[in-house]
Amino acid sequence: MLDLKPDELLTTTRSVRKRLDFDRPVPRQLIRECLEVAFQAPNGSNMNAWRWVVVDDPKLVAATAEIYNGGLDDFIATLGGATGENYTGAAVPGAERIATSVQHLRDNFHRSPALLVPLLAGRCENLNAFFQASQWGSIIQAVWSFFLALRARGLGSAWTTGHMWREKQLAELLGIPHQQFTQVGLFPIAYTLGTDFAPAYRKPVDEVVGWNQFEAGAP
Repeated sequence: MLDLKPDELLTTTRSVRKRLDFDRPVPRQLIRECLEVAFQAPNGSNMNAWRWVVVDDPKLVAATAEIYNGGLDDFIATLGGATGENYTGAAVPGAERIATSVQHLRDNFHRSPALLVPLLAGRCENLNAFFQASQWGSIIQAVWSFFLALRARGLGSAWTTGHMWREKQLAELLGIPHQQFTQVGLFPIAYTLGTDFAPAYRKPVDEVVGWNQFEAGAP
């Protein structure tokens, strides 16, 4: 376990791509340990109505990587000319590093020691805002707890959803009942190259927080 104080753990847990160690195996027992921590996160009515799929078979990891990269290609195709300097996030400080980081993960996703696919029960397509919020609010915090548990143990992950453009494909590959479960994301699991992560760029509190009423700020 790393010697991290709570605030340091919370402010230095990153989506890690370039610094994932794709050559070092991750023991199943360590993944189980992190999942046990994650499962203590709150979930709606304490139903535990989730399922979790860990993929550590190299052939399945490679097949999943193909779906992930294909899904990202599908997404990029929808952007048209809104890429590169025209991308909506291009003005964010460090955007160029994010782009190269994403490409690095694309190039190496198939080498991930393991992958995690969290599943929430049911489908959200036709739900109103209340039920959608209830569904996602019953698993998202557990996924982030998993990230924190990884970080505390010298491991990391990256929050990815690109494969959702081909969600049915991954469901078929992993035997997930597509009509009964919604995939939350696809998360590589690996040790990190070094553990000295730092806080990232965020807008100041006063720029995005309103007290007792909404306050419009810069986009």
